[in-house]
Amino acid sequence: MASNNRQNVTWVEGVRGVASFFVVVTHLCRAWNYSLWFPRDNQDATPQLLQLPFLRLPWQGRIGVTMFAFLTGYVCAIKPLRQVKSGNLSGALVTLGKSAFRRPPRLILPATIALFISWLAAQLGGFNVALRCDSGWLRSSSPQDIGGLDTEIPRLFKAFQDNWTFGHQPYDDHQWALLPLLQGAFLIYVTLFATIFMKFRMRVFTISLLFSWYWWCSIPFKETFECQFLYGVLLCDIGSDKAFREFVNSYPRTRRTVQTVLMVLGVYVAGYPGERADWAGWSQQLIYVGEWIFPAGTKDYSKRWTAVGWDLMVTGIWLSPSLQAMFSNKLFMWIGRNSFAVYLTHGTLLRVVLARFIYGWSLQSFSIEERENQEPIYHYIPRTQSWLVFAIAIPVWFALLYTVAHLWTTYVDSWCAKATKWLEEMMFEEEDEKGAAQFA
Repeated sequence: MASNNRQNVTWVEGVRGVASFFVVVTHLCRAWNYSLWFPRDNQDATPQLLQLPFLRLPWQGRIGVTMFAFLTGYVCAIKPLRQVKSGNLSGALVTLGKSAFRRPPRLILPATIALFISWLAAQLGGFNVALRCDSGWLRSSSPQDIGGLDTEIPRLFKAFQDNWTFGHQPYDDHQWALLPLLQGAFLIYVTLFATIFMKFRMRVFTISLLFSWYWWCSIPFKETFECQFLYGVLLCDIGSDKAFREFVNSYPRTRRTVQTVLMVLGVYVAGYPGERADWAGWSQQLIYVGEWIFPAGTKDYSKRWTAVGWDLMVTGIWLSPSLQAMFSNKLFMWIGRNSFAVYLTHGTLLRVVLARFIYGWSLQSFSIEERENQEPIYHYIPRTQSWLVFAIAIPVWFALLYTVAHLWTTYVDSWCAKATKWLEEMMFEEEDEKGAAQFA
């Protein structure tokens, strides 16, 4: 913990960059090495190196979104809680009102631009290779049944509506998490508004009670979103308490021991297999433990253990000045600043560009063998068998991805920020603007 009057919060940006990187890596895994989701290739096989506990964490496909949800809670709470603890309650209310207004356009505008680019790529045949390759996940997650503009233009508007109503659309389904993240931001704003006049300990108690309420709900994704939003607010609130920081810093050896145990245990349990957990002894043990600590009716242990693991890990980071300093360095901060752009653009770049790096540009090897009174046989484009192609193509693609993300953040995201500011100035009363200025 920081020893000065303000907690260190810059590490949050670096962790956000790691979260976006994990999202990309797991999609590469799903496309070309899905077996990494298992603890071993089959029940009797020897585990691959990357299937072992600890090493398997980045490929699991769940922790990135869980991290984003926690960071949303933490970031949304920083400024209003800081104002509350400085005695500026009116300023905190203004901050909550302004933040609630800005959040939708800051998410919806860049996501819609990314959706339109994906739609345009589909019209130009950009997904043709991904739709005909031997990766079942790439085929199923690429836009299909592309028609003429008379059907595709209405479909684009329907995709926009579905994206922000149901969380799914056909052109870039990776945007599914944006709707619950937007909804979660308002859960945070309402929670802070309802607790902002409470004493510190009563606010911590109330948020902890809300966290427990969602945790003991067996409905899917409660542990991934609502629990993480509230846990982010909780750690932000406790971490900004001067007395708590002084207490923690007075026992450095104990703090280091606790944070190490939390990190090691968190990485271990967060690697719970996405599928076939019964194929390994260590994951079978986690199944047994989960029966005791998860609510009755829980069907997806993988998401539950990911949530537990991340909460342990982020608590370890939150307690560790060394880890916070590491995530606050220039490299992690740069990756973090571009994390949202990476999330928005990687799906289209994966299916349009990287798919061609791996499979080539020709569709000639794809064919459909028709059979009388039987299902046809699809001969998909085979992936290259050369490991060298993967070894070159993936790093080159990552360089392209982060270059595009940097340009997106510099130009597209900054334009969206200016557009949001313009909306704010146009829609808010001038008197409110002056009132807000005196509380800033």
